[in-house]
Amino acid sequence: MDIGCRWVVVVVLALAALSKAWGRRPFEDFIQTLGLFGFPRSWAGAPLAAGVIAAEVLSALLLLVAPREGTVAALVLLGGFTVGLARVWRRGDAVSCRCFGASNTPVGAAHLVRNGLLLSVLVTGGLARQAGAAVPSPEWMTVLAGVFGALAGVLVTRWDDLLFLLGTPPPAVSAPAALKKSRH
Repeated sequence: MDIGCRWVVVVVLALAALSKAWGRRPFEDFIQTLGLFGFPRSWAGAPLAAGVIAAEVLSALLLLVAPREGTVAALVLLGGFTVGLARVWRRGDAVSCRCFGASNTPVGAAHLVRNGLLLSVLVTGGLARQAGAAVPSPEWMTVLAGVFGALAGVLVTRWDDLLFLLGTPPPAVSAPAALKKSRH
């Protein structure tokens, strides 16, 4: 179970990093998004964007070669992302989530749910690793768990598309902003 959980997050972090660094335009869009997330202008430039991408890559690699350290790094990284998303959503700002590149979907509750699921997957994998450390799994089960985890990771990176297919419209304005406006 641990290997499947780790592969979900490895694929998500790797594709997130790749989508931001795939060219000049995606990288510049990501830099702009960081500014909209409330980072001071002096911070929200190329060094911060490159640092975020490097942290995603490093966390993904650590999950593969040093699972305990990788889990901690990924929990800290995803936890920070989740706090940032929650702050933007709570402020009611219509900021596009550039988690996986060129999405124009504004930050909303669905992004928090997605990150909550990823955090849960990391914790579940870590607990499974601790509980099953002495119990070896057959090799075919490990491979199968890794394949299913990687496929699940790809699906997570298409979260906005999946919600659209399920008939959940993207928010035009985040919920807290709409609530604030209706109270006045």
